[in-house]
This record gives sequence, structure tokens and C-alpha cells, in this order.
Amino acid sequence: MPVTPPTPMNTGSTASRSTAGERARAATRARLLESGKTLFAEQGLHGITTHDIAAHAGVAAGTFYNHFNDKAALFREITDQALAGLTGRLDAVSDSTRDYRKAVRLQATALVGFAAENRDLIRILFSRESDATVVQTDVLQLMANRASIVRRQLVDERRMPAEIDPDVFAQALIGMWARVVAWWAEDTSRAPREVVIETLTQIQLHGTHPEPLKPR
Repeated sequence: MPVTPPTPMNTGSTASRSTAGERARAATRARLLESGKTLFAEQGLHGITTHDIAAHAGVAAGTFYNHFNDKAALFREITDQALAGLTGRLDAVSDSTRDYRKAVRLQATALVGFAAENRDLIRILFSRESDATVVQTDVLQLMANRASIVRRQLVDERRMPAEIDPDVFAQALIGMWARVVAWWAEDTSRAPREVVIETLTQIQLHGTHPEPLKPR
């Protein structure tokens, strides 16, 4: 009795469907992240619900929970992604030059540029709501830790004086930068971008007594 050979599985179609499903899932997650960023900035963390976020993203309410446990988890991912982007920029700047003065200006440029491109996120992060305050503290401490490490390296290389404690310096520096950037991001017409960059640079390099103007 002849045996009918098994029908071969169409692995190509299966893989294609799987890839398409993964792309659709990634696209939905991206829409939820963008909607969360917009709504959090407009109404605060406690002013919206997961249903609001899902509706804004154009997905069913239950779909939200296929991607995030709650709105706090969504908020945390938004801030984590943004912080990773900012850290990447600052790392690239640090690696691009060994000239401290130039590095300070490049860091200020990167930070102000980040704020200009992520105004919604800055507004969320520096709001006075308790959930935002917890994340804000984590973000600022991470940045301060990085600044302290850089300062110690500069002291070890005798490129900066050892009289100023790196940890105290880092806390003061990051606190100042964060407040200025948050103030400016609320309304960028308050000062031209280049003025903000120049001011942050001069204060870090010379304190509140910048270098005298050079004669023209």
C-alpha cells in the first residue's frame, strides 16, 4: 500500500507571520510610549489612566497590559530610554576630546540639545508629583555619579585641582544644570539656546566670575 509522504511545513510562511507579528507588537508598544509621554506631560502622572493612554494610542484598553503592568511601568520605561539616550550623548562627548574646557562646552551643548528635543519628558521628570520625584532622584544621582567619576579621573591625571571634593562638586554641578535645563525647557523663549549653553559652560569653568571679556 503506497504511503503518502507528509506535506512539508511552509517554514517560510510561518517565519514571515512571526516577523510581521513582532513588528506589529513593536509598533504598538512604540505608540503607547509616545502617547504616554504626551499625556503625562500635559496632565501629569495622576491626571490620566491606562485607558486614556490606550485610547490616545489607538489601541484597545486591554492591549495596554500586554506591554506594561501599569502606567508607572510605562513612565519608568520612558525615562529609562531617554536617560540611555542622554548618557550615550555625554559618553560620546567625553570620548571625543581630552581638552577639559572643550569637553565642558560639548557636554552643555548635548544636555541643552537633549532638553530641546525632549521637552515633554523634562516637564514630566521635573514635575512635583511623587512618582516623578522618585525617578528624578534616581536620574540625578546617576548623572552625579558619572560626573564624580570624571572629576576624580581629572584630579588623578593632575588636570584639575584636588582641593574640590569630586562628590560635592558633582552634586552641585548636576543640581544646577538640572534646574536650569528644567526652567528653560518649560519655555525656550526665555533665553536663546546658545546663551544657556554658554552660561552653563562659564559657570562650570569659572564659577560666577567668568573670564573677562577679551578686547576686540
